[in-house]
Amino acid sequence: MSPSKKTGSTKSGKKKKRSAGKPSSGRKTKLDVPIMDDTGDIRQGTIAKFMRKRTQLVGFETGLNKHTQFTIEFLDNAIDALESWWWKTDKRPRLKDALDPEIVQEIRDKLEGTLHDSIALSKRLEKDVRAGKEIDIPPRRKETLDEQLTRFRKFLIPFRGLIKRREPLVVMQLTEVQMPDLIPLDDEEGFKVYEFICFDNGVGMVPSDLEKYGIYLASSKSEKLRQTRGSQGFGAPSAFSDAQNTTGKPIFTVSKRFTSDLATVTDFYTTTANTKDYVSGPIDMDLPFEHGTFIKLYYLNIQYRRGYADIYTEMASLLNAHTTIVFIDPYGVVHIYPRRVKRFPDEPKYAQPHPASIRIGEFQDLLRETPEYDLGRFLTRAFVRLSTNKARTIIQGANKELRRRHLDTLSMKTPADSLSKTEVELLYKSFSSQEYISPPTDTVVPVGAEVFEQTIDLAYNPEFVTAVTRKPTSGKGLSFAVEVCIAYGGELKTATSAPMALWRFVNRVPKLRDNSDCATWKSTASVNWKNYKVTTFDNGIPRGQIMVFIHVAGAYVHVMFKGQSKQALAEDEVLLREIKLALEDTGRKFKRFITRRETARRKAKRAGILAMYADQFAQSLANIVNDGCRKPKFNAEVLARKMRDSITGFETQVDAEETETDAKGTDLVADVPLGEGEPAEASMEGGTE
Repeated sequence: MSPSKKTGSTKSGKKKKRSAGKPSSGRKTKLDVPIMDDTGDIRQGTIAKFMRKRTQLVGFETGLNKHTQFTIEFLDNAIDALESWWWKTDKRPRLKDALDPEIVQEIRDKLEGTLHDSIALSKRLEKDVRAGKEIDIPPRRKETLDEQLTRFRKFLIPFRGLIKRREPLVVMQLTEVQMPDLIPLDDEEGFKVYEFICFDNGVGMVPSDLEKYGIYLASSKSEKLRQTRGSQGFGAPSAFSDAQNTTGKPIFTVSKRFTSDLATVTDFYTTTANTKDYVSGPIDMDLPFEHGTFIKLYYLNIQYRRGYADIYTEMASLLNAHTTIVFIDPYGVVHIYPRRVKRFPDEPKYAQPHPASIRIGEFQDLLRETPEYDLGRFLTRAFVRLSTNKARTIIQGANKELRRRHLDTLSMKTPADSLSKTEVELLYKSFSSQEYISPPTDTVVPVGAEVFEQTIDLAYNPEFVTAVTRKPTSGKGLSFAVEVCIAYGGELKTATSAPMALWRFVNRVPKLRDNSDCATWKSTASVNWKNYKVTTFDNGIPRGQIMVFIHVAGAYVHVMFKGQSKQALAEDEVLLREIKLALEDTGRKFKRFITRRETARRKAKRAGILAMYADQFAQSLANIVNDGCRKPKFNAEVLARKMRDSITGFETQVDAEETETDAKGTDLVADVPLGEGEPAEASMEGGTE
């Protein structure tokens, strides 16, 4: 630094010192300037500290949906753990085609007498408090580690038969509990404390994984995209944060890896520093189960109501029919959804980045982080469907622009970490201008039309059911597939609202909220349902004794969610088209069923009328023919019987033409383009709003 600069710096320092030391004269001068802190004003926080106060961003807002959100996070994790165990183990159990109903009844019998209506108890105590009566609340057991392990062992007893058979099992229990020291029984805002328990006999966690479990952004699925239920590690950590925020109670976990002899027991808090604070444990011990994970926590919320968490569990059981799901609600009611198929879905493959989906920022990140030494290997190994010849073409395209600027050219052997900013930009320009083969479709694992139909048929026993699985297609450089199932009649309840008629699934996960904001909902509303003899609500969703199930599968959906709560898909043009085509396909099949049924009814009505007058008509014919004959030529009874026999197969020319035309499907394609659907007129029987 030059002497003049040093002098200036000294003068500046003296001025600040005098300004701070002299008393104010009430007049502003050049010396009255604020003193700046050299450390600055910006502070860096942690993701845990940020999310601790904002758990509503992932669905944990106060309300009825909060009960569902706890169910969502831990049921999804449990099913993921079961599938991971199935894919990784060498000793798979031999499963029957479906779970034996006798086993289901055995579980119910064992649970009977051990459960109680916790909500009724809470309401009775609340009523007594308001009436000024003395109440006797049994003291809660101490939450010591030994006591919690005792409760864990008792919890497993009714399910020990399934655990020994190694049946894929998830058990959840939600109970309303009294904690007067935390919240009064007659709280004016209606807040209650709930105990939430989830157990699965899936893959389990080793101690090092259990140590990371519940930490934000700690996930086994966050590095690469593939068809999974979650991806970034926000769900369980946010659930733990909400539980601690509202009750101050620790989280109790037991987990045992399928390859381990001992289970690991922990009782912990998560901190705003994104670490764990252990109350007790981790402790390794021998416990009575082969493998899996058990979680218990407490949270505060408004009173539980049916139609949320229980409906989510029912929906999840449909597209995860390879597992047995048990949900015990706060009323003490046991909901058991037994396994309906013996085949697990295939393990999805990781989806490598496709060139068509890469933007310049992602390209720079991949180039910066690549383990490959040279440019040629980076291009061919970092992306899917990018050949060596295509890599040479990309580099040649960049070299044309480099030569025009009189800069050094690139080659396949150029070190990947040696590129300048200009070279990266020109390389990406050439990279993005190329045409590429569509991404592979082996990253998509759909449910399958046959399994879809079988599951819905077993669950609801409808009069008609059909399913369609579209061939995988691609969007945003990732493959996905759309599946649609329509069920009608039978034991289905008549839909009184649109959400009752349309059930949405993404990667086998039900979506209950943000209905009208989702691409699946908008595609359904755009279909001209009157072409398929289906009535609709004012918003264009089918109504009546009908249900429509839409499933979108693939790694593609992770980049299409509109929010971190993952409840709605964005309106991508390709996605909208695929959903609409699948709906129209199932709609044509449904119309054929309705048309044939209506034809059969008309035929039966005509036949009934003719048969009713057959005796009278036959007698009249016999009288006319036999008139004047010494010996009767025709017997009226025989003639009437022959007439009734011929009536059975009666079909008019109009009936035949209508059935034939319908089978061809020439008049069944919806004539409304995407986004321009109109409400259909009422035409399907049984439809009530």
